[in-house]
Amino acid sequence: MDDQAKLNKTTSAPPQASAQVPSPDSSQEDLPGSKHQSAASTTLPSPRHAFPPIMNAYGQWTKLKSFNLCGATEKDRLYQVSLHTGYSASAPLGTRPGVLLHNGMSSKDPVLAAAGYDSQASFYSFNNQSVVLMPPLPGAAARAGDFVTEQMPAVIRGGLLVFPFSVELDSGGKIQHEKFEWRKFKSGVDGSAKEGGFRLVRLPSSGSTRLGGEPDTVASSSPAGGDDSEVVACLAWCKLFPTFKHAFTLQLLGRGQSGELGERWSLMVVITALRLWALRANHKTSKSAIAGGQKTAGS
Repeated sequence: MDDQAKLNKTTSAPPQASAQVPSPDSSQEDLPGSKHQSAASTTLPSPRHAFPPIMNAYGQWTKLKSFNLCGATEKDRLYQVSLHTGYSASAPLGTRPGVLLHNGMSSKDPVLAAAGYDSQASFYSFNNQSVVLMPPLPGAAARAGDFVTEQMPAVIRGGLLVFPFSVELDSGGKIQHEKFEWRKFKSGVDGSAKEGGFRLVRLPSSGSTRLGGEPDTVASSSPAGGDDSEVVACLAWCKLFPTFKHAFTLQLLGRGQSGELGERWSLMVVITALRLWALRANHKTSKSAIAGGQKTAGS
């Protein structure tokens, strides 16, 4: 081979890899921004930690902008909770004050769930009605930052102060709304919650079944429901002094503790418990405040 042939061989372009043409089945469906983008291609945040049976809130309450949601101890930090004042239109609550549960230990982490007032008139003395913002159901066509809105009103029923809500449960592969309500109990009623708090009760529905398919004839998992309702969580306030650091303990009970009710239910319990704490901090969980709100709404 002469010198010119050798030169041509060494300077010729290398062969190109053959381009892979997408098949019709995988054409533009999963490309970001495509109008054919599938729901499965959108990554929505899911809780970075499983919610343990016992959770505690710790913070520097004299400089309160955020605090930590922890496990059984203060060192077992799970999530950061930040307080939204409503003075800036920050997503997802807009100008409504409330609480934001971040999916991490920083206020810069994505918001996993939120809860606040149901209207912009949040500073009215008797406004204690709440909205809860939850992530869309798995498989729903949604984008990061989308939320599903649920209501949590404040009512007095039969002498009880209650905060009802509903949440989706997976019952044998079928998604259905089930109703729950937080019922207030006074200090001294429960030895494990000396400062008082709320119990979460699962409400029976006509024809409802256990998640395992059995008829739902439930008994109380904890004393204090006042009837045969199933108690699935307890929110216990802590004495502020002398530490002024530990705000509350949230405990999942019965089928709530076993995980049978699912991760979405646990998230709903956590965000509504945080909302109750915020309402209590603003003196809006008393019967007089709730009665005033009902009277104002009815006028």
